[in-house]
Amino acid sequence: MRISYSALDTFTICPAKYKFQNIDKIKVPKSKEAIFGTIIHSTLKMMHETSRLVPPTEEEVLEYFTKKWDPKIYDDPHEEATAFEEGIKILKEYYLENYPTKFNIVDLETFFEVPITETKTDKTSPSVDSIHLITGKIDRIDKLKEGFEVIDYKTSKRLPSQKEVDNNLQLSIYHLGVVNRWPSLGAPGAQPIKLSLYFLKHREKLSTIRTSEQLKETKENIIGIIKQIQEALKNENFEPRPNPLCAWCEYQKWCPMFSHKYKEKKTIDDKKITEVIKEYFEIKERSKRDSEKIAEFQEIINQYCNNNKIERVFSDIGYITRTSQERYKYNEEKLKKILKPLGKWEEVCQFNQTKLKKIIPELPEDIREKIKSVRSVEKEFKILTGKKSS
Repeated sequence: MRISYSALDTFTICPAKYKFQNIDKIKVPKSKEAIFGTIIHSTLKMMHETSRLVPPTEEEVLEYFTKKWDPKIYDDPHEEATAFEEGIKILKEYYLENYPTKFNIVDLETFFEVPITETKTDKTSPSVDSIHLITGKIDRIDKLKEGFEVIDYKTSKRLPSQKEVDNNLQLSIYHLGVVNRWPSLGAPGAQPIKLSLYFLKHREKLSTIRTSEQLKETKENIIGIIKQIQEALKNENFEPRPNPLCAWCEYQKWCPMFSHKYKEKKTIDDKKITEVIKEYFEIKERSKRDSEKIAEFQEIINQYCNNNKIERVFSDIGYITRTSQERYKYNEEKLKKILKPLGKWEEVCQFNQTKLKKIIPELPEDIREKIKSVRSVEKEFKILTGKKSS
């Protein structure tokens, strides 16, 4: 399979979006956030262009950005003006801190390929190798005094933790892409490859490196995602996965999670469901208020019983009794020593699916596949959750 990093990332975030984008190939306009990022990236490429004998001045950089800017991508003039000012601010601050001649730039916006070998076993052959090609584009590669630095520009507002950067799949793939281009960099004792995400709005560059063990895990992770994609293709099942990015998704019209919102022709059933939803929220709100009131009354009754040293209170319409309940906690190791010689430990140490779900992501890919092979759907059900529009 030939697949881009962005497609892998899209599938892990939402399989439905992956389908709309890469299988159905539905053409949608770029979001204003994406266009803003593209213009900033293009301007930084112009600023660092290695073919220039003399680096551009700040004025030339800002002029380039202004010519690329398209006010029509914003419906609100105030939002457009704010975004333009933010772009100017980002570039001024970046230019001040990153004057072009300070760096030994090897390449800009360079494309790469990473071959990932998957070894399969079947009945006819002990091993069959499949080569998957992961493609992508790196914003910038610098030559340092020792080694190289890969830099990816980010225009997002959110600044991730260092732990997230240390485990970032994109940077791991970039490392593999650089090594594939210059194999000597992957040899034992080779100079380090520094991996950096430059968050332009925050003027922060977060850097990390990858160990050989991490790169091995990256390859296993990629193969795991590809297997999930192949399974989804086989079963024609690309379920939507609600996430914080849904609000900015360009495929809402086709998504089962949002398509009803865009339905143009209303039917009698649509009118009825609107009334049901309204009443649903009203009942939920009443239920919440009732639960809070009951908790308040329980506190008052408990306090009254404590003060009067009683366990039952009466009124004209009935009475309320309170009873003591105890919940115990056992020392598992000591309990095991008591029950195991009697052959009873396995009876109380029951399978815990919640704990299994928690440890699965930490297991090797082959173990995850084995666990998947012994599971079956016991029951399928839908859960309704409501959220009122603000």
